[in-house]
Amino acid sequence: MSQPSPQHHQAPPGLRAWLDSVDAAREPSVREVVIDGVTCVVKRRRSGVLQALGYLLRYLRALVLALSCKLFLGEFPRPGVLLRNGLAYEAGRLRRLRQAGCRVPQVWWEEPGLLVLEHVGDDLAGLVRHADPAQRVQWVRALAADLAAFHAGGHWHGGAQIRNITLCDGDLWRIDFEENVGGALSLPLAQAYDLFQLVSSLMALRKLHDDNLPGLGKLMLDVYFEAHPAPAVRARLQRLARVVCASAAVLRPVAGWLPGRDVQGFFRVADTLRTLY
Repeated sequence: MSQPSPQHHQAPPGLRAWLDSVDAAREPSVREVVIDGVTCVVKRRRSGVLQALGYLLRYLRALVLALSCKLFLGEFPRPGVLLRNGLAYEAGRLRRLRQAGCRVPQVWWEEPGLLVLEHVGDDLAGLVRHADPAQRVQWVRALAADLAAFHAGGHWHGGAQIRNITLCDGDLWRIDFEENVGGALSLPLAQAYDLFQLVSSLMALRKLHDDNLPGLGKLMLDVYFEAHPAPAVRARLQRLARVVCASAAVLRPVAGWLPGRDVQGFFRVADTLRTLY
């Protein structure tokens, strides 16, 4: 990314003492905590029988997704690669991305089942939701341009939804790198999936009332491809668009009237992606 190096905070000196003082078994999976005036993000994952059962279910889910990906998108992401995720994987990705100059949190503490990260602001969902129409357009432009710059640097996110983009010191930052989707796909498809996630999260954003949502989705695509033309990414997204639009054409007569946010968001995504071809 051709941007100045991000400004990071320092880990609070009392971090280790705080970790020793809490009952890990009672801690939630994700928690924001202020230590010595510094906000940290504490993430935990516990092992056990339920985790083993969960791994089996996730493997079966990954296998179904991989077969679907091969059928509709022409690539077979190996389920075993998809499941190389979790806190240790996220810590490694964050360190590599930070070394590359990307705006991602610092890893302040890591041990099996525990990761403590720098807090890099609140996610953009609330800002986009409560902005006036003109400001919302600016946020959409900023989100698309930031993802384009991230991709131009040869990176992929894997969780590029608006909830995983934060605002800190006037800059957009990226969080949540546990998923290994891009590690199992070609880079163009991984980046196309990022863009699909970003558009989808905008179209289904909770409590967002805007008559211009289809226009915002098209604007997001236009700004992205203007900044990062990437013919291979466009081709992968067009293929994905055909699958989504075909599914929407079948489902709209029977489900198009349902008011649910996710349901209507799906149809809005299909209408947005249709502009690609």
